[in-house]
Amino acid sequence: MARLLALALLLSVPPAAGCGDDADGGGSGGEKVAVSVFPLYDIARRVAGDDLEVVLVLPPGRSEHSYDPSPREVAALSGTDLSVRVGLEMDDWLERIVHSASGDAKELLLGPMIDPRRMTGNEIGELDHHDDDGDEGEHHDEGGDHEGEHHDEGGDHEGEHHDEDGDDEGEHHHHHGAFDPHFWLDPIRMQQVADHFAEAFAELKPAAAERFRSRAEEVETELAALHEEIESAASGWRMKEIVTFHGSFGYFAERYGLEIAAVVEPFPGREPTPRYMREVLTALRATHAAALFSEPQLDPRPAQVIARESGKPLFELDPVGGTEGRESYEALMRSNLSVLNRALGGSD
Repeated sequence: MARLLALALLLSVPPAAGCGDDADGGGSGGEKVAVSVFPLYDIARRVAGDDLEVVLVLPPGRSEHSYDPSPREVAALSGTDLSVRVGLEMDDWLERIVHSASGDAKELLLGPMIDPRRMTGNEIGELDHHDDDGDEGEHHDEGGDHEGEHHDEGGDHEGEHHDEDGDDEGEHHHHHGAFDPHFWLDPIRMQQVADHFAEAFAELKPAAAERFRSRAEEVETELAALHEEIESAASGWRMKEIVTFHGSFGYFAERYGLEIAAVVEPFPGREPTPRYMREVLTALRATHAAALFSEPQLDPRPAQVIARESGKPLFELDPVGGTEGRESYEALMRSNLSVLNRALGGSD
């Protein structure tokens, strides 16, 4: 109740330009676009130019899977005309908070529009290699009850992450075959995103349609060059198997010929059980995985334990960016490329 009262007071005063501390709007136009995660925000602000105000919702350094906005962050979205989110059950929180702040804003849901891939068993913790006692799948809670997974810390959104089959257990489902929401880690798909932004922004502000289209084409050219750069580096990687922190790098791996042998944390933000960590170690021994990777938005300790037990090196990959040194989409991807070059035996 206290949070609701605080929210009501904040909504009565003019909000700041963006939710994150460094999320300045991409333009001074009257129409406001709210974008859930940094990689999409960076492309959106470049396509929008000075014709729209573009704000980033998820503050840099926070996990996209468990964001719980403060009342001030919600208030910053007052007056939003268009909300842009990933979809595919990842950032449903944006729909809720934009509705709270601005009522019936238009919505651009990108995930279903860019040929989403399905996640493999290894990416969601259904490993092919299990402990000798044969208790497959018991890296989940006893009895398979996952109720409460991926809720915000306050527990206020219980039951809001349902899958398409209508399962009401309240978990953020990453079942085998579910669609992977992390499409932004594929520069080719991000070229499609630039196109979708140009179209959506033209509907929002028809007078600037040609400028949106021109900027989108410039962004697509830059993304094509980025793809060629990564593809060239990937051709020199001597090792191809990796263990990621959670199932966030599937698009990248598929595009550039990597294999994800296992993930450290099948449910982002939820510490894996000792049994599951043993399963990861078993999988590591049965593969030629070059390294493990933690993520800056999540607690690295489970990855540190597995790295120590397996004798594999541990590096860090950032799936979201927006922090120092990763202030653009290309900077984020090149930062990760540099890490992979060191981990996989490429040239940095």
